[in-house]
Amino acid sequence: MKRPALTTLLAACLPLLAPAAARATKLDLSSNVEIKAANYQNLVYGAARNSQSLFSENATLGFVIKNIRLEKTQDSTMDVGIVLQSIGNGASTNTLSSPQFVEAAQRLPNANGTPYVRNAYVKIYKLMRPNITATLGRQDFTLGQGITLAGGDLGLTGGRLEIDNLVRRVKVDLFAFRPFEDGRYLGVTGASVYYPAAEGLWNVYHFWEKDAYGGQDILFNARSRTKKFTGVRYFLSQKQLTFDGEAVIQRGEAKRVGGGTGKYEGHAFMLKGSWNQDVAFFGPSRLRLGYGRSSGNSGADSTVDTAFFPSCGTKYSGFERKGYGAIAGASLYDFVKTSSTANGLPYGVSGLNVINIGADLPYKKLMLSADLYKFRASRNSNPDGSLQIASEFDLKASYPLGDNLRIDAVYATFTPLGLYPSGTEAKLIYGAVSAKF
Repeated sequence: MKRPALTTLLAACLPLLAPAAARATKLDLSSNVEIKAANYQNLVYGAARNSQSLFSENATLGFVIKNIRLEKTQDSTMDVGIVLQSIGNGASTNTLSSPQFVEAAQRLPNANGTPYVRNAYVKIYKLMRPNITATLGRQDFTLGQGITLAGGDLGLTGGRLEIDNLVRRVKVDLFAFRPFEDGRYLGVTGASVYYPAAEGLWNVYHFWEKDAYGGQDILFNARSRTKKFTGVRYFLSQKQLTFDGEAVIQRGEAKRVGGGTGKYEGHAFMLKGSWNQDVAFFGPSRLRLGYGRSSGNSGADSTVDTAFFPSCGTKYSGFERKGYGAIAGASLYDFVKTSSTANGLPYGVSGLNVINIGADLPYKKLMLSADLYKFRASRNSNPDGSLQIASEFDLKASYPLGDNLRIDAVYATFTPLGLYPSGTEAKLIYGAVSAKF
């Protein structure tokens, strides 16, 4: 069903695109394919350990018709884009049985290789004024580092208005999306302001995340909730140095299932830096350091949830976690599933402290990357409970066969600490081939 379905869908789409393409200045085609074979061993889930082999295929195919002239407007043009994505587990029959992968698969429209529409949008340039650009439909979008809002494999359905040079060099984005999370739609509305300073880019944003259906959060079982996020980011990129810092405050209110209301009061920040330095044997290398933290919930007050926990941040890629650590896949507020809680951590534990030390080391045509991570919880409702989660070491070798083809191999070890029963460390070995056009 996988490849025949993709071929059939493309055959149906192309005739529809042909008349527009004939009038367009340019038709861009793009494709990305990643084929991965992975073996996870001794993954932690409560007191149990389980191993899992995973074979996955992740492919996208995009069509973007650019510079279509709008005859009844002055100098306005538009782009029309369609991106199809296919995620499947190939010949694996037991991939989705492990709890670490079930949640990621359940969020996908199709997890059997059948293609779905990731992007379908219209982008209009010079809308009403020369400095205004509007994008309508399902689109890729990431706010800041992706801590609080990102489309990921699914895109975000809604609208975005970009206003350049509103005041001097200040750019303003207005956006409204309806992301689909956990079987329900959320409402996201907000604005983002960008100011290019002399040496870096400042970004300040605020948005509302409204959930009319609610559900279990870190502290509340809510009938409905509204969370508000206010963030500031500073990004600096130079030849020798890169810095990326972002801080976010969470506020809001929930209507609880048992009656009454509750409040959200959380915060988080992430600081990342990298720099060039000569390393013995390898020569010119890239070193990096990162530290992030999110607030947790002590459980002392049942009406105020102080755990930072957005619904739409970056979490997944395909069937696997995407974040800090190849195995942990940690965000600033949740973790690879080690229990059935909302954040994947043991019951009563919330908030994360993440430390990362890493390096990219060139060796002939290889790029070797080594990363050490340390994960610690911010809060444990058990006063005598541990806050130590795990440490992880990742080693990656990447070999480019050209600009469009790359082979990756990863070996990672994950050592559970005080929050879990002592046991064998978890391991991950995978090889992947990535091609793009």
